[in-house]
Amino acid sequence: MKKGIIFSLITGFVVGLASCGVQLQSYDLADEYAVGLHNQEEPAKKGGPIKEEESEKSALIGVTARSFYGGDLKRGGIWWASKGIYIERGDTFAIEVTPVEEDSIAGATNPVVIENTHPFGATFPPIDLIKEPVMLKVIARAESKDTSSAVLHVQLVDADGYKTNAKLPSNRIENSTAFKEYFFDLRDIYNQNVPEKHKVNGALINGLQFFINPGETPGFNGIIYISEIRVVPAPPIAK
Repeated sequence: MKKGIIFSLITGFVVGLASCGVQLQSYDLADEYAVGLHNQEEPAKKGGPIKEEESEKSALIGVTARSFYGGDLKRGGIWWASKGIYIERGDTFAIEVTPVEEDSIAGATNPVVIENTHPFGATFPPIDLIKEPVMLKVIARAESKDTSSAVLHVQLVDADGYKTNAKLPSNRIENSTAFKEYFFDLRDIYNQNVPEKHKVNGALINGLQFFINPGETPGFNGIIYISEIRVVPAPPIAK
């Protein structure tokens, strides 16, 4: 009899949770995927002394970028868009851009002020982008509704929220009916300038942001079509 009562209570509790499924709780992907991270340090031997951390640098590193969905961030990311941008998902993303009034930011010092523009991007489990030299390959084309052209700037975000805004790789996307490959160099960009100078952890990146014509007025007005966003090996730097 007692077993029957306990089973009924548990069943009722599970059903109750399911009925509230529409109330989704936000979560931090850095915590959600912590079990998939690797540790840079060798585990302490049994019975040996436990080492204290010698610096503030995290000992965690993400999955090697090109092993995460084969480097396919378009397929492996959770994509979002901010005000003025609409993403139609599919085999090819259609990013429709409507110019919006810029927000002013007092005291902005970055030569390319990206905080007053409206980006789109993705969040994914932490990946390591510095274990090997890599670039971001984007296959895209654009269709302008006027005479404007689209310039994409790339910013990465690490698991602690620091952004690679000291140096923003960029490409001008041609207005064309044909797709073209564009490459964004991800080497030597792991520094933040604003709101404060800070080192960005390239071994623990879990955010990718695209800014369209940052700091330009009126900006791009049209649609950007993207068929691929992939991490690829970077060619050797010529000496």
